[in-house]
Amino acid sequence: MALLEGHGLWKKFGGVLALNRVDFVLNSGEIAGLIGPNGAGKTTLFNVIAGAFKPTSGHVIFNGTDITGHSANRTCRQGIARTFQVTRPFPEMTCLENVAVSVINSPRQSEHGNWHEPALAVLKHVGLHTHSETLAKGLNLIEKKRLEMARALATKPNILLLDEVLGGLNSQEIQEAVELIQDLRDRLGLTIFWIEHVMGAIMKAADRVIVLDQGANLMEGTPEEVVSDPQVIKAYLGE
Repeated sequence: MALLEGHGLWKKFGGVLALNRVDFVLNSGEIAGLIGPNGAGKTTLFNVIAGAFKPTSGHVIFNGTDITGHSANRTCRQGIARTFQVTRPFPEMTCLENVAVSVINSPRQSEHGNWHEPALAVLKHVGLHTHSETLAKGLNLIEKKRLEMARALATKPNILLLDEVLGGLNSQEIQEAVELIQDLRDRLGLTIFWIEHVMGAIMKAADRVIVLDQGANLMEGTPEEVVSDPQVIKAYLGE
């Protein structure tokens, strides 16, 4: 079942075309990878979906409702949350307090008077519950990335947009992060749209992959179909 759809999305910055008639469908419960060369428009597409950018033209349809041009705040309230490539936690606050900010400010949180238990539960989902009282500035890179995911999860999204969450991690940390992403989909019933350059991780975890190049759709298919496609090899993967 289609949960999120983008139809004919254009986005211009001055005279530069960042997205060029991008079309995609995200199905409920899937992990969909989004790959492409640097500058292909991947993060711009996330910004359009999440409400940070308004598309020049085209439509974003979420669960049958046109959300094109909705603010980031409104989009999050409707059930789409995202992470960022560069983590920006509140450094002088604990992990629990960082997540509590999302819990307290989320209208999708039914227990407005009790932020502690929901925040701690989210930390458990990402394996940070033993660091609940640790200041965010004291975390290492993978822990900060997990905290970034936790803050997004605390808004209780239907769709989680992950922007290069594996960047800078070693092979063991990548394996752990991939397992976490799969677990979040399976245990919480999330739909995940995931920008990533680590192709081994995409090959293992994604159900389907969408490829962008120069702001436009290049192709989509299973991970196996994508990595063997001559257009993708030429534009992105290399011989």
